[in-house]
Amino acid sequence: MRTKVVFFCALWLLSAGLQVSCSRDPNIAKRAFLERGNRDFEKGKYAEANISYSRGLQIDPRFAEAHYKRAQCLLRQNSWAAAFQELSRTVDLQPDNWPAQLDLGQLFLASHKYQQATDRALLILRGNPKSEDAVMLLSEAHAAAGNLEDALKDAKTATEMAPKRSAAFTNLGLIEFRAGALDEAEASLKEAQSLDPTSVMPLLSLGSFYQHQKRWNDAEKEFEAAIGLDPKSVIPRAALARLYMAEGADSLVKRLLTDTKQQLNDNPTAYRMLGDYYLTRGEGAQALAEFAVLSAEHQNDLAVRKTYIQLLIWNQRIDEASQLDDWILKKAPQDPEAMILKGQIQLQQRKVDESIRTLQQAIKYSPDDAMAHYQLGAAFQQKGSSQQAGREWRDAVRLRPNLAEAWRALGANALQQRDWRGLEAIADQLKKMTPQSPDGYMFHATAKMNEDDTSAAEADLNQLLQVAPGSAVAYVKLGHLRVAQKHLLEAQRMYSKGLARDPNCFEALQGLVHIYFRNKKPADALPLIQAQLNRNPANADLYLLKGEGLLQNRQPEEAENSLERAVQLDGQNASALALLAQLQSSRGESDRSIRNYRRAIEVAPNNVHVRVALAGLYETRGNWQEAQVLYQRALSIEPENSIVANNLAYLLLEHGGNVAVALTLAQKARRGFPNTPNSADTLGWAYYHNSAYTLAIPLLEEAVKEVPSNATYRYHLGMTYEKLNDLKRARTELEKSIRIDPQAPIAEKASRALGEPTS
Repeated sequence: MRTKVVFFCALWLLSAGLQVSCSRDPNIAKRAFLERGNRDFEKGKYAEANISYSRGLQIDPRFAEAHYKRAQCLLRQNSWAAAFQELSRTVDLQPDNWPAQLDLGQLFLASHKYQQATDRALLILRGNPKSEDAVMLLSEAHAAAGNLEDALKDAKTATEMAPKRSAAFTNLGLIEFRAGALDEAEASLKEAQSLDPTSVMPLLSLGSFYQHQKRWNDAEKEFEAAIGLDPKSVIPRAALARLYMAEGADSLVKRLLTDTKQQLNDNPTAYRMLGDYYLTRGEGAQALAEFAVLSAEHQNDLAVRKTYIQLLIWNQRIDEASQLDDWILKKAPQDPEAMILKGQIQLQQRKVDESIRTLQQAIKYSPDDAMAHYQLGAAFQQKGSSQQAGREWRDAVRLRPNLAEAWRALGANALQQRDWRGLEAIADQLKKMTPQSPDGYMFHATAKMNEDDTSAAEADLNQLLQVAPGSAVAYVKLGHLRVAQKHLLEAQRMYSKGLARDPNCFEALQGLVHIYFRNKKPADALPLIQAQLNRNPANADLYLLKGEGLLQNRQPEEAENSLERAVQLDGQNASALALLAQLQSSRGESDRSIRNYRRAIEVAPNNVHVRVALAGLYETRGNWQEAQVLYQRALSIEPENSIVANNLAYLLLEHGGNVAVALTLAQKARRGFPNTPNSADTLGWAYYHNSAYTLAIPLLEEAVKEVPSNATYRYHLGMTYEKLNDLKRARTELEKSIRIDPQAPIAEKASRALGEPTS
């Protein structure tokens, strides 16, 4: 023990002395860090090597060799953006560093920037015309850009420059394959294999060639040979698994990946391949079970544990997920991925504000994490902050353009905001990104339907039928389209086809039931709903639909029972709460109605319709202050909502509010509803209160012409005539207002205006 202590002390003194000595000469110090980094790099310790190279660069930011070596570390750690920056800095300092120039060209190629890759290859060849690597890069860039003639020419040149180099023939074979020269491609790939029989890459390339030709047995032999050459590598095993998947041989895939897990149980990539396979296949139960085992066996593999936590969240096992995530955060309190999981857990626990704070903290530590922005968007959406949610989701797709979940969330957001142009653009992105997924076609069809482009909507839905022929969704959307076209019989057939494909499809049933409602046959709809309820007795939406049907069938007591059952099953069902409140209001049960409207607002704080309904109820009770608050909040949620603008304007006019603000709101309402008597009356009355009587008259006359039996419209017109000294017309309108309903409050106002005693 004493010997060890002396040894470590001596080592420390030597190290300290070296640091003092090095500090006197920066060049020696930076070279020392470079050499230390190189030693770690050779051992595959890229993170440690990266630190050493970075410390050398702190001493000399223009140390080109350290920039290049740091770029090599970053490439091996798949940090492409950071590697690109380091390579760019390297060639700025050393333009003739051809390996760095070549790596830059490969990064351009990988990011589909084919012209930049071509330019980089030509730059290398001008300075180093014998670089066969640059010629191969040039051929790959030409091939990727679709210029196969030049690609073949350059690839053949590379084999002439390096006739003994396997990579040159592999490159030629792959380009010949793309050009359709299959015999030549096979010969070139076999030549590559013969030139380097100890390398797996020629075997993998030849196996992939056979796989594309559906020569399954030949491909299998090549991949198995590659596994034999390098049994510790996961790459050939993954290639063989993909082959089995292409053949539809699921049992072979599972056996291979199970063997891989057992044989390479110290390789994280290898032992999680089976679990990842279940995830890609959408086999959630199997994935959950597999990662449960892996998490127990490899407790220090945080990546496995985080995947398991995510699966637990998806399966609503929140308490277990929370315990495991807390364990990670105890070890690593600033781990952004664990914090993102924590934010999701808090959101599931309805701790929305806590979730937002946690996810914002994760973004502070990892600002470029697209998933953190996506989850923060989900938290803002649940809080009712749609605009903030949209901003986070846009950040997510900016950081990771292929994040389909964020695009779908943006689509749902645009749908909620009725932003059809925005929804169309989002749908186009989804169709490009996931052409076999129905989401893009559904969003696009919805946008086109609302833009009155029914032919484009129909084309989308027909494409959707091809992508998902067994799905009920396309038929449901076609049903919606036929309703919009007022082809109700055809809509009924579409909804029926949707139900035939999925008897539990609520949207198809709802569409069919609403057809019965429109045809004044609610009694015919009720047995359909009951049949679904018999199969799904705990479905709150079905009880809501039954409540609607019973109301249509004039059975209010039974409707109330059904709606209350819906609320019992799902206390978060805002639609059921709102309809129940509406029913209770119609029966004069104002207090109960208000309570349920308030509950609906708590559940769906951005639902403007619920706020408007409650505001209307408060108005009938004379509580215009509460009504005004509700209208103002609704308008802050939907600033262009014409109904809210109209109602708030009228409320301000009737109760001494700011008449200039009321006029602005009334003008907004009129723009939204240019042909309705209600908006004409409100705007006319606003002009009256702003002393613009001549502007008020034509609007009020229009309202009275459209609805001559409306006492309020006639009162407003009469009062305006009076201001213009047209007393005869004023008296006529005011008297008519009184005769329409002598007991109404407006009759009392008209009587006072006429100077007559009220009855």
